[in-house]
Amino acid sequence: MVISSTFSPNGDGLNDNWDIEALSTYPQCSLNVFNRNGQKVYASTGYDKPWNGAYKGYALPPGTYYYVIDLKSGAPLLSGWVLIVR
Repeated sequence: MVISSTFSPNGDGLNDNWDIEALSTYPQCSLNVFNRNGQKVYASTGYDKPWNGAYKGYALPPGTYYYVIDLKSGAPLLSGWVLIVR
């Protein structure tokens, strides 16, 4: 599974969403994204809408965020980081 480590949600139409295409084949998967303080800033069950770098409708600041993906397939959890560049 290819997971991009950077995206730039700045409204220019290029790389504005964090899109993990292969997740669409796991309709029960869960994705959680956390800021550096451990606060959950994004959660999704299934992945029909890529993350736009916002939390509660507000653009998150540039920086590194940490994710945990559970494919709900018996596979180990996937975790890593993603960088928001604005």
